[in-house]
Amino acid sequence: MMRGMPPWMFELDQTSGTTKQTQIREYFVKSILSRSMMPGDALPSTRQLSDHLSVSRNTVILAYQALTDSGYIEPLSRSGFVVSHDAPVSPLHEQQDSFKAQDQVSWEKKFIHTPQPLHIVSKPLNWREYSYPFTYGQADLHLFSHSEWRDCARQALGVRDFGITAGDFGFNDDPLLVDYICSHSLPRRGIRVKPEQILVTMGAQNALFLLAQLLVDETRQVVIEDPFYPDLRELLKKRTSRIHRLAVDEEGIVIDDDVIAKSDIVIVTPSHQCPTTATMSRSRRQHLLDLARKHDVLIIEDDYEFEMNFLQTPSPALKSLDESGHVIYVGSFSKSLFPGLRLGYLVASETLITEARALRHLMLRHPPGHTQRTAAYFMALGHYDAQIRRLRRHFETRRQILKSALDEEPLLEETGSHFGGTSFWVKGPDWLDTRKLAEHAEREGVLIEAGDTFFGEPDPPRNFLRLAYSSIGDDQIRPGFARLAKCVEALRP
Repeated sequence: MMRGMPPWMFELDQTSGTTKQTQIREYFVKSILSRSMMPGDALPSTRQLSDHLSVSRNTVILAYQALTDSGYIEPLSRSGFVVSHDAPVSPLHEQQDSFKAQDQVSWEKKFIHTPQPLHIVSKPLNWREYSYPFTYGQADLHLFSHSEWRDCARQALGVRDFGITAGDFGFNDDPLLVDYICSHSLPRRGIRVKPEQILVTMGAQNALFLLAQLLVDETRQVVIEDPFYPDLRELLKKRTSRIHRLAVDEEGIVIDDDVIAKSDIVIVTPSHQCPTTATMSRSRRQHLLDLARKHDVLIIEDDYEFEMNFLQTPSPALKSLDESGHVIYVGSFSKSLFPGLRLGYLVASETLITEARALRHLMLRHPPGHTQRTAAYFMALGHYDAQIRRLRRHFETRRQILKSALDEEPLLEETGSHFGGTSFWVKGPDWLDTRKLAEHAEREGVLIEAGDTFFGEPDPPRNFLRLAYSSIGDDQIRPGFARLAKCVEALRP
């Protein structure tokens, strides 16, 4: 802002994706909170500001009304608007110079464990700005039912429900959401349990964290798949060093009877192995269950993406075959709706759920009530099923396009799931370093995931990558893959 220029002489950002009314509100809120405008300062008239910003006067009137309703400004009789005298301005001492570095603590001596870097998949926040985002786990907003979700959110904020969603759930979960999980989601996977055996979590990650805290320490041996979900592997490493990896082939985890017999917990993704997308065969499922029952071994089943079955009938969940209670089931709505939802659930015996509920209470009490009730309405009103059908239809088309492109590229070999899913696990030639490929491709507007992060050994194979088609449009796949293929050729020795 130029010296002497009135504080309201700002401009709107036409590319922000935010409405003009919202931008006006945000500007004045920021100005008031930062004390650029003080209590009693006059705002421009609605006509002045509408002329300056080249917007309708009604847009400014609505923005001013919202600021008045929230207590930031107040009208003066025939004198326009001024900053409210009880507006929530920041204290005077919170100026920019108060943020000078004052950290003189030797934090490396304070941590109870030596800080270690996390070997996880990194996703750029601005992934939508890339021309060809083969990015896993992100939502294509064109395929989501925004209006239906908004209607459900409004309903959850209505007078009838607000008293519930605004309150403290304590040890409880939204009964409507639990009822849907119990009567619809789980029976589709062949699982029938009581509501007392279900705990709503902040996504599957939160469920797995709770289980690690309750069941894993340095005395416990944990068996995981290799390659495997890196976030969970890093979590387990903070609880125990006794982690045994079993390889994965086209039938899922390769079971070693001796290793399973000596373990305490086995963690698997049987319906859709992460990241290879392989499905565990029925014979291996039964063999694993028999070993678990015989040696009293717990099995944690992460059943993510089970809704994305569009090529063949989905196999039953491991939990549905469990007759001894050794299987702990983890589900999520974040993959099928949108990742920012952070809503999942844990299914196990009442004894374990009671302990997990108590630990959740100490950590975060409960997932937000409004989020739970909105999701419950979205499902109960049939929007969720319609969303899944829409995703399956579009993902099947995208899968066919990407598979066709992969089949024509001799240097890249895909191992895509036979039932569907949202990605391909791709193997390149031995000389290919997909870390370098990812860096080179990113400069060309193509986002991929290097596969070495999914392996647990110190010197993992470097020639694997994951290509997802959930967040890239149909017409972007072939040109994006062609550009990726050129990047591979550029790295050829």
